[in-house]
Amino acid sequence: MRASANLASTSVSVAPGGSVEVPVTVRNAGDTVEAYQIEILGVPDEWVSVQPPTLTLYPAGSDTVVVAFRPPRSARVDAGDRTFGVRVVPSEYPDSAVVEEGVLTVEPFTELGAQVQPPSRGGLRSARYRVDLDNLGNVTEQVAFAVTEGTDQVTFALPAAPVSVPNGTRVETRLRVRARRLLWWGAPREYPFTVEVRPGDGQSRTIDALFVQRPIFSPGLLKLLAALLALLLALLALWFGLLRPQVESAAREAVEAENARRVAQDGPQSPSAEPVPPGASPSAPGDGAPGAGPGSTVPPGGPGAPGGPGGPALGGEQFAAAITFRTSPNGSAERSYTVPEGRTFLLTDFLVDNVQGDEGTLTVTANGVRVVTYALENFRNQDYHSVTPIRVPERGRVTLTVVCRRPGQPVNAPRATTCRESLYLNGVLTGAPAEED
Repeated sequence: MRASANLASTSVSVAPGGSVEVPVTVRNAGDTVEAYQIEILGVPDEWVSVQPPTLTLYPAGSDTVVVAFRPPRSARVDAGDRTFGVRVVPSEYPDSAVVEEGVLTVEPFTELGAQVQPPSRGGLRSARYRVDLDNLGNVTEQVAFAVTEGTDQVTFALPAAPVSVPNGTRVETRLRVRARRLLWWGAPREYPFTVEVRPGDGQSRTIDALFVQRPIFSPGLLKLLAALLALLLALLALWFGLLRPQVESAAREAVEAENARRVAQDGPQSPSAEPVPPGASPSAPGDGAPGAGPGSTVPPGGPGAPGGPGGPALGGEQFAAAITFRTSPNGSAERSYTVPEGRTFLLTDFLVDNVQGDEGTLTVTANGVRVVTYALENFRNQDYHSVTPIRVPERGRVTLTVVCRRPGQPVNAPRATTCRESLYLNGVLTGAPAEED
């Protein structure tokens, strides 16, 4: 052994942001003059310094170096014990280096930042806030909450159990404020409240915030409704007092002029003519349109007939179906509705649902023909209406294909692990179902 080292203390404690010094005595155990390099192991280099970093000793000589530990005051420096080593390396015989070990205890410190976001928010009856907790200390904090308010007109919803906040992290906690009653009209009401944050060290912190309850009928809305009502009354007065009499007079004059023209053109009516029933046209037999005389019928397919304009054009029975499934991220999947044998499906409407807000693509095909393709991130639900029904024959399929790129995050819930989409079909099934043998 060419050297030996002796620590003045093998166990030292230091607060983050402070410093502690450990004297180390180095002795030349060889028989020649030797230079020694002092190295510190087990702790980051930026924490430690050695003065002097090298020694030159005569045989049997000794000297002292001072090792200083200065851990920063940071949440990244965990509290607790760290084993360190002081290595003495002879320059001529580096293989005969010696190491002396000790324990450095980093003391805990607490520092918690808290804020309510936003500090003020309005709503008709309720509002949601976010309580941000930043643990700037070097130990995990267990934080409880309480809310105080000057009246009993509002209620609060916060986690009942303490929230764990690891050092160096931020934890967001939801807070909901709800008024006990609706405010129908009048000026907005302000409800200041205080959020009390209670960490494990017992030193509570308070944060002030404000909830503003807005009336359902605001003064501006009441004024607008009153103005619209006054305008409606003015229009009614204008119609009944001025425009309607003029319209009725013009219509009466037009009817009288038309009757006078017919009398002048056709001459006086014969006494043997049959009286014209009230509301009937004064035309002679045979003057109507072809097929419209006595005993005639409206041809099939005419107005009002089944299958014609104004009548039910589809026939069959109303039908609806739903397809719902999940898809793994970066994967694809499809599900289909198959038309029963002997039937025909006339697809008139469908709705695609992306309740989670997933990202990817969604394609709807009918009997192998693509109907529509959507990007999932552009909608939560989307309906499609076809003026001309999409005809899907027996054993044909209406297929929903989903390519999941990234699952979304449902409202008030953590991000989902799979994509979830739905297709709701609506239309008419025509024909009779095939009889089983």
